[in-house]
Amino acid sequence: MVNNHNSILYIGVLFLAAAPTAIASGTISNALSARSAGRGGTNLAFADNGVLLMDNTAGLESLVGHGSGQDTYLDFGGVGLFTDMSYQDEDNPKTNAYDNPSGLGHLMIGRRISEDIVFGFGAFAPAGFASDYDLQGPPTTLPGEHHYYSFGALVRLLPGLSLHLTDRLTVGGTFGIAVSHIEIEGPYYLNSLPLRGTPTILDLQSTGPALSWSCGMQYALTDRTTIGARYQSENEFTSTGKANVAIAGLGDSDYDVNVGLTWARSAGIGIKHDVDSRNRLAIDFIWEDWSNAYDRANLSFTNPSNPLFEMVAGPAIAEVFPLRWKDALIVSSGYEHDFGDDKTFRLGYRYQDNPVPSSTASTYLQTTLEHHFSIGYGFQHSGWQIDTAYQYAFAPDVDTQTSLYPGGDYSNATLKTQTHMVFLSAMRRF
Repeated sequence: MVNNHNSILYIGVLFLAAAPTAIASGTISNALSARSAGRGGTNLAFADNGVLLMDNTAGLESLVGHGSGQDTYLDFGGVGLFTDMSYQDEDNPKTNAYDNPSGLGHLMIGRRISEDIVFGFGAFAPAGFASDYDLQGPPTTLPGEHHYYSFGALVRLLPGLSLHLTDRLTVGGTFGIAVSHIEIEGPYYLNSLPLRGTPTILDLQSTGPALSWSCGMQYALTDRTTIGARYQSENEFTSTGKANVAIAGLGDSDYDVNVGLTWARSAGIGIKHDVDSRNRLAIDFIWEDWSNAYDRANLSFTNPSNPLFEMVAGPAIAEVFPLRWKDALIVSSGYEHDFGDDKTFRLGYRYQDNPVPSSTASTYLQTTLEHHFSIGYGFQHSGWQIDTAYQYAFAPDVDTQTSLYPGGDYSNATLKTQTHMVFLSAMRRF
C-alpha cells in the first residue's frame, strides 16, 4: 500500500511540473480544484478539497479525518485552457491570437498530526498571463510584421497548519515561497526619459522568488451554515534574467535585467449554507488589490554587450512600465446537489471587475475576463473521489481609444477575450 501511495504522489509531482500556467481573470485564476470550479469558484467556507490549503487553510482541519486509518489526504489535478483572443486596429484587421492550449495544476497532501492540528503541503500554479500574435507594427516607427508574445507564471509552494480551537471555530495559515517567471518578446517603446518613445524589439526573460503567506478562519454559525474568511499576502518579486534589445541604427545588445513586479494581495469572505442533506448554496466575496500591485512595473537594464548602446544610453537603462490597474471585486456563487451514491452535480457563476484600464490595455497583458459560467460533476471510483468541471468565460470588448504608451501601438484598438477551461481532480483519504 505504501508503494502505491508513493507512485501516485510521484505521478502527481510530474503532472504539476509539466503544467504551464494559464491566463485568467486579472491574472489570478478563480479556481484550481474541479470541485470548486464547478460551483463557480466558491471555496472559502468549504472543507472538501486540497486547494483549501491555498484558498483558506482553516478548512483542512475538517477535511482530514479523525482516526479510522484515514488521517492522510491526497489531492491533485489539472486544468486545460483554450483561449479565443483577437486584436484589431488601423494597421491590423481583426487578428486572432495563436490558440496554444495550456494548463494549470495543483498537488496537495495533508496529514493529521494531533487531535486538533492538521499539517499540509502543496504546490499550486494559481496565476498567469499569456498571448501570442503576429501583427503589423506602426508604419512610421516599426513597419512590417512582428511577433508579439508574452508569458507570465506564478507558482506557490506552501506548507500550512490548520487548528481546531473550539467546536465551531478553526483557524489556519501558510508560510512559503512563490516563484514568478516572465517572458516578453516583440515591439516595445521605452516609456522613461530621456529615451521615451524610442522603438525597440525586446526579448526578455526573468525569474525570481518571493515570500508568500496567508491566514484564515472558518466558523460554524449554525449546524447548516458556515462562514469562512481569509487574507492572502502580496508577492513582491525582483526577478533577474536576460534581455536582448534591438534599436534601428544601433543594432542590438544583450543586457542583464531586473524586473520589479508585485502579484496582488487579496481578502475574502464566504458563506456556505446546507439547504438540506442534498443541496448546498454558497457565495464568496473577494477583493484583489491590483491598484498597488500593478500600478507599474520597474525594469532595470545593465551591462550592455554592445558599446554603442552604452555610449548612447549609458551603462544602465531604468525603465518604468505603467499599468495603472484598478482594484477588483469578485463575487462567486455556487450550487451543489447530491444524487446519492457519491454523485454530485454543481453549477456556478462568477463575476470579476476588469482591473485593466483601456488606456493601458495591450496584447502583452490581455487579461480582461469578467463573466464566468461553470458546471461540474463528481463521483467515486475505486476509492478515489473524481471531480470534473467546465468553465466558459468572456469579457466585453475593450476599446483602447488613446493608449498611454508611446509609439502608436494599441491606440484606437479593440481587444476581444474569451476562454474555455476543463478541470479534472482526484482526491483520496488513506
